[in-house]
Amino acid sequence: MRKKGFTLIELMVVIAIIAILAAIALTSYQTYIRKAKAKELITYARACIQEAVVECAVDNNTDTSQLDACQVPSSTKYLTNISFDQYPSCSDFTAKISGDVGGATYEVECTYNSTSQDVTCSPPTEQSP
Repeated sequence: MRKKGFTLIELMVVIAIIAILAAIALTSYQTYIRKAKAKELITYARACIQEAVVECAVDNNTDTSQLDACQVPSSTKYLTNISFDQYPSCSDFTAKISGDVGGATYEVECTYNSTSQDVTCSPPTEQSP
């Protein structure tokens, strides 16, 4: 008479396979969540650039360190640094925004084009430690 069911070894193999798949899925999910949170940096970069453009239209000698949107607010969770490639004037310039998201540092680079008056941002990229 043959018994129906699974042997212990078969059950252990299935559990091991499920554990491996869960570990891979969890790592991918955590990376996805970090990248989604890092997209918040684009919002800060755009706000900073837009404020700099408005201020430079009024005064060409705008000091970005004095702009409210260009200062790191204490209420933000991820933003740690805002810097410009050159002193923003009414010409083209680039702002780099970095932040710590879940132990990883992400950077966003946004560029203002004075001809088209458009701001383009790169997706958040994880920086090497």
